[in-house]
Amino acid sequence: MKLSRFTESLPAHAEGGLMAAVLKNKFLSAIAQEDLAAMLPRMREVELRKGQVLIEQEAAVEEVHFPLSAQLCNLTIFTDGRSVETAVVGSEGVSGLAPFLADAPCAWQVVVQIAGSALALPSSVLRSQARESADLRGLLVRLVHDYQAQSAQTAACNTVHRSTAKLARWLLMFDDRSQGKKLEITQQDLAALMGMQRTTINQAAGELKTLGAIAYQRGYIRITNRDLLERSSCECYEMQRRRSRALGLDPA
Repeated sequence: MKLSRFTESLPAHAEGGLMAAVLKNKFLSAIAQEDLAAMLPRMREVELRKGQVLIEQEAAVEEVHFPLSAQLCNLTIFTDGRSVETAVVGSEGVSGLAPFLADAPCAWQVVVQIAGSALALPSSVLRSQARESADLRGLLVRLVHDYQAQSAQTAACNTVHRSTAKLARWLLMFDDRSQGKKLEITQQDLAALMGMQRTTINQAAGELKTLGAIAYQRGYIRITNRDLLERSSCECYEMQRRRSRALGLDPA
């Protein structure tokens, strides 16, 4: 089932503002009317700050977030304080999905990477509705598979490919979910997210800038030529994009 079957008729009790927000999230736009009607009264729209922690590593998932204009990332936190990004979540999906479905502590930290809006829902509400609805369970399983594939592709990419290609892939994934926003991040923070040395990121960013694919100033990176960036990326970006599209989960 593709994530594109939202019906013309909407729940009668839905407020216009909240219903308009629902349509900005591809997962929510795809679920059956009766599932949406059951959960909508417990949803609320929230504004998320850059750097805000939504789920702590090893904590229970009490609330899930469906990004609208915000972008989230999953971080694995090590005992020495270092952290590495393992997946990104945009308007195609929902935060904390695998641990929420397993009713288990979250194995990573969920952090707001790009400030913006999201719909928040108590995890118990989504879990209860998923028990009742085979259609909703099917969509959730597809999304879990997509995020698992993304994490596996990232792990493989980090082991095999050059830093410039990895940075290009990361920037493309950001661009797919950014809704035209420029990337507000320092190269030091980007190096930490990608598990690289700052000098390595500086060199990779310099190569992409010289090529004409990106421009940057202190604290910001802007994509200036997406075609060049795609040609600079490793095969991992296109492989993951094909998988997501096949599932109806393409974030772009």
